Amino acid sequence: MKEERVLLVRSHYDKRVASLEPLGLEYMMAAVKAEGLFCMIHDEGIHNSFGRFRRLLKVIDSNQITFVGFSTISNIAWYVIETIHKLKKARPNIKIMVGGAEVFINHEDFMIDDIDFVYYDHGLDSIRRAFRSGFELKELEQCPGLAYRKEGKWVENAKGEPISDYGILPDRSLFYENRKKYKVLAQGTFSVLKTAFSCPQNCNFCISRQFNACRYTTRKVEDVVDEIVNLDNDKIFIIDDDFLVDRERVLAICNQLIERNCKKTFMIFARADSIVKCKDIMPLLYQVGFREMLVGLEAVNDDTLSSYNKNSSVALNREAVKILREHKMVCVGLFVINYDFTHKNFMEINKFVKEEKLIWVLFSILIPFKGTVTYEENKHRLYKYKYKRTDGTYVLMQPDHLPKWLFKLEYHFLYYVNYPRIYLAGILGTFDKIYKNKGNNHESTPD
Repeated sequence: MKEERVLLVRSHYDKRVASLEPLGLEYMMAAVKAEGLFCMIHDEGIHNSFGRFRRLLKVIDSNQITFVGFSTISNIAWYVIETIHKLKKARPNIKIMVGGAEVFINHEDFMIDDIDFVYYDHGLDSIRRAFRSGFELKELEQCPGLAYRKEGKWVENAKGEPISDYGILPDRSLFYENRKKYKVLAQGTFSVLKTAFSCPQNCNFCISRQFNACRYTTRKVEDVVDEIVNLDNDKIFIIDDDFLVDRERVLAICNQLIERNCKKTFMIFARADSIVKCKDIMPLLYQVGFREMLVGLEAVNDDTLSSYNKNSSVALNREAVKILREHKMVCVGLFVINYDFTHKNFMEINKFVKEEKLIWVLFSILIPFKGTVTYEENKHRLYKYKYKRTDGTYVLMQPDHLPKWLFKLEYHFLYYVNYPRIYLAGILGTFDKIYKNKGNNHESTPD
């Protein structure tokens, strides 16, 4: 049996704010290599934008690739499918598989002629079995979360059980070789780390809860600490939807990091209510190196927060921002622009940003992701809904009070008036000077 030579592709994406290491593909590469096969990652985001497809063909030919896997998120799915069409025409003998966040939620959209396998399981055991068997049909029947063709017709295997670990560490070799190309605007190079799966919340517009069969699970504390300590990078971005959701687990991780004298700088996602619940341990978090939290503030109006099923309030948001400010941590405010906004609502968000002295802010027009409650409730009013328009910068529904052009102008205004501060912080090196973990083991404020 001829062994596959595997190429995993991360298609180009908008990297104006951040270019992060491809953690999902790094896990997949580790899994494929564990089965004794050749595997490499081609990240289009770290290469020049000109001649992308020719470069892809060159990588395939020079490495004798026989199997190509594409990772797909919503707003680049159109490009991935377009690239696959071209690739299948240029190299018809190549086997092609797709996976990733969007495939996991809507795998039926990718069961098309030019794709051979669609992978949407929770973990990696199923795909490892497929590679181990050389994708033999009798084995594929036993692979959960995998769609394939049998006698010309698609077969869809049900997803397997939820997981709490991938059972393998990611292969970060590509990241280490190209670390200067992976940057967060104004802040430098972060490694990406995952310590939990799914989300315990149920916000109407968010797709994250759908992962892992809607079951929130966590990796073992010891495994998380080992990975952090052994990472060859001093900045780490933990991408759990809410790292602070379990206060006792956070305490255990922090204490073990202190015991092992680990001095690194951390960026995390955290909910406002979790920040408030963890108020008393903020000095400990600072001591360990937590300097930045991306907080889904979403709105500055309680009725809007309620419509999102956010289980939060403006008062709670303000308290969370205050706690982070008092403990010298950066609050990255994440806001959702709703379609019922008037000019006053846009100005209220801008006023909130100024009042709370937020440096980092991100604004996204509400995306009715296919597979969410928001999508189902608004299918009848979608406007030019396409994969390529699901990046948070497009108007996907008719605004309630403003013309589409004015609604979009108001949205851009928020960036125009707020982002100069971020670029200035980058020029002045503000984040490294103030927020980098300098190993002050007994202080809760920077020196």
